[in-house]
Amino acid sequence: MPWYIMERLFLLSARSRGLPVWMRYGATTLLVVICLGLRLWIFGDKPGLPFLLFFPAVIVAGLTFDRGTGIYAALLSGALAVWFLLEPGGLLRITDASDLLALMIFLAIALFTAFLMEALHVALRRLAQERAGLAIANAELARMAEARGTLLSEAVHRARNDLQRLAATLHLQAGAAAEPQARQALQDASGRIMALARINARLDRHRDDGQAVVSSRGFIEGLVQDLREVAVDMRPIAMMVQAEDHPLPMARAVPVGLTVNELVGNALKYAFPGEMEGRIRVSFRQYEAEFVLAVEDNGIGFDPGAPPQGSGLGTRIGRALAGQLGGSLEASALSPGSNRPGLRWVMRFSAP
Repeated sequence: MPWYIMERLFLLSARSRGLPVWMRYGATTLLVVICLGLRLWIFGDKPGLPFLLFFPAVIVAGLTFDRGTGIYAALLSGALAVWFLLEPGGLLRITDASDLLALMIFLAIALFTAFLMEALHVALRRLAQERAGLAIANAELARMAEARGTLLSEAVHRARNDLQRLAATLHLQAGAAAEPQARQALQDASGRIMALARINARLDRHRDDGQAVVSSRGFIEGLVQDLREVAVDMRPIAMMVQAEDHPLPMARAVPVGLTVNELVGNALKYAFPGEMEGRIRVSFRQYEAEFVLAVEDNGIGFDPGAPPQGSGLGTRIGRALAGQLGGSLEASALSPGSNRPGLRWVMRFSAP
């Protein structure tokens, strides 16, 4: 019999164990008498295997009721077998040594079966109690995880709103600034704060339920989509993403998202002057024990010996973010020697 069926039977028998004593022992007596009747009907009073058909009564009594009824079934079966099936018959006396040995073996096996059934009852009752406790604990953990996820979403939402308000304030101040350099600095600061707000939105959208972990593929693809909508506008620039799916803790996802924003933003500003068409590709993959984030374009490139086209702040921010992750950020030409050498930025940091 498969174990799960046996377990089901034991759990169902928990109700019958609560029946009155007279009913349990009366039913056990009836079981033993039925087994005796089957033995006489099948084999008559012929000698041989006098105890075999009493085992079902012991097993059913122990399974359905308790250890006491199992012991009672074993003793009653032995007594009835001696009275009806063993010589001289009609007496509770055994004259043949082999019959005495058979009776002792039967009682030993039957009593062991009764105690075994009781042990299984106890074990399965404890298992049922532990399962019930585990189900309650799991429900509580699920409730706590849901509450934590709700709190985390609310915190991210509030932070995003605060960042958006701060970015709007800086944008207004930039419009009122008289100095061009101050105006540009305020606009850049506003843009970076808006980028952080977009990153927070993506963190909330792509994180696992109740966990401070995001899917790298959805997170990076979403960021690039945001940049395409905000920064590319009608320019003839194609943006592509090839990102593997890895779990990223939020604490690591934020620097990754900011790096993508800085490097893609620099490419959009400087790689394609005027209305030059071009391509920007963002990739994220794991190579052995490292994560590798690459942002490359097929633009005009840059001369490492020449002064930076802008303030160089984006590059410094990117290297600082790589340092936060314990990694590095390096640049190289995508197609050296061509009229459009392009630029490839690679950030490497350890994978967990």
